[in-house]
Amino acid sequence: MFSVPSQLGRAFEIPLHTGRKRLVILGSGWAAARLAHDIDCKLFDLTVISPRNHMVFTPLLASACVGTVEARSTAVPLIELQKALRQPQNYYFNSKATSIDIRAKTVECCDLTGINFTCRYDSLAVATGSQGSTFGISGVTDYAHFLREVQHTSAIRGTLLNNWNKANIPGRSRGDRLRLLHTVVVGGGPTGVEFAGELTDFINSDLKKNDYARARDMRVTLVEANEVLGSFDVRLREYAARKLHKHGVHLIQGVVKSIGPEELTLSSGEVLPYGLCVWSTGVGPTDFTTSLPFAKSAKGRLAVDDTLRVLVHPQDADSGPSTPSEVKMTADEHSDAASKEAENLISLPDVYALGDCSANIGAPLPALAQVAEQQGKYLAKQLNEQEANRNIAVKRPPFQYRHLGSMATVGGTSAVLEGPAAKGHKSLSITGFTSWLAWRSAYLTKLGTMRNRLYVAINWLTTLMFGRDISRW
Repeated sequence: MFSVPSQLGRAFEIPLHTGRKRLVILGSGWAAARLAHDIDCKLFDLTVISPRNHMVFTPLLASACVGTVEARSTAVPLIELQKALRQPQNYYFNSKATSIDIRAKTVECCDLTGINFTCRYDSLAVATGSQGSTFGISGVTDYAHFLREVQHTSAIRGTLLNNWNKANIPGRSRGDRLRLLHTVVVGGGPTGVEFAGELTDFINSDLKKNDYARARDMRVTLVEANEVLGSFDVRLREYAARKLHKHGVHLIQGVVKSIGPEELTLSSGEVLPYGLCVWSTGVGPTDFTTSLPFAKSAKGRLAVDDTLRVLVHPQDADSGPSTPSEVKMTADEHSDAASKEAENLISLPDVYALGDCSANIGAPLPALAQVAEQQGKYLAKQLNEQEANRNIAVKRPPFQYRHLGSMATVGGTSAVLEGPAAKGHKSLSITGFTSWLAWRSAYLTKLGTMRNRLYVAINWLTTLMFGRDISRW
């Protein structure tokens, strides 16, 4: 199944050959986790390759930054999602894929210490996700914090509380104190809005009890180029803006020009000194996906057909962007030219792409968790049925996305909820405490394991009874 350095000898190899096909999954995000959870390991041997041994429950990351929930509550272990990974014929490798050879049906991998190895597959699912998009803006990767991984929450929390403690040192200038206590959030999507709401709730509910004067000097600024929660209904956008303003968030419409170690400059020339900058402006392709010799969308995502099979160009044709820097994030994935180009592409058998790293060029879907999860569920079902009926030719139905609605908390016990639109009717829009309860209920049930549900429920109860912990470690 995989090759190892020859000096390790035969003692390293497990002489277990089940005769089943091997499914290799690259990644551990929403799509990969759902595929790994739903695949029938009585039909397939399974290998998961990812530098992360857990799925991140992203809707709770903002809460983890301020201690509403613990960081570990947002991490769902892969081995709990698919218990068959404990069996000797199935593997999880804490590594990253570096290349794919479709002729040899192998994946070249490298572990976190630099050891290279090769993994063979019968079916391959590429679900390596995306990375935070910087739009080529100077200083973003050096000075801003992204909010995509569990470790990001610890880094943000550490910087926030470190600044809180630094600001109280005698002899510090008034200007430096205010800078340290100023948090700038760039991006007005759900992640940015939820982080700003959680932070102001932390300030008003917890920090003011410890030092009212210092907490009063804390400021939160949200910078957005267009509109806050731009994908939501206009009534929900207006409600969110009002609530954020009421909780103390300063909303600025602008485009970031550059970020320095202590200040952020807008294209208008305005300079914002900050102690903490959180960057949440959308996602872009990774180095791995753009390096693959497959067809890609205008935004660098792997092109797939309506059954999620990866597409390739005819021989010697340009496959699209080969590095993230070549991708124009403002490019239109829905263009007629792209749809016409897709007609000439060839589907690869047994190689699939799903989640943020993929797009159907004819009808690209947004990079959302619910899209990725539904794709993982769909592909697992199709692979299970195909293998269970391998002697029967079965035509696969195309993947169809069903929008389940959008939710975002805006601070305190307020949230906005936009339900799916019924045929011939407008979408359901709910605001306030009712939508906040729906937000918590929905995400509590969506957590992958009973253990994580219990973690989060206890975290919420502890925060309600005793407040958030402000310890720094």
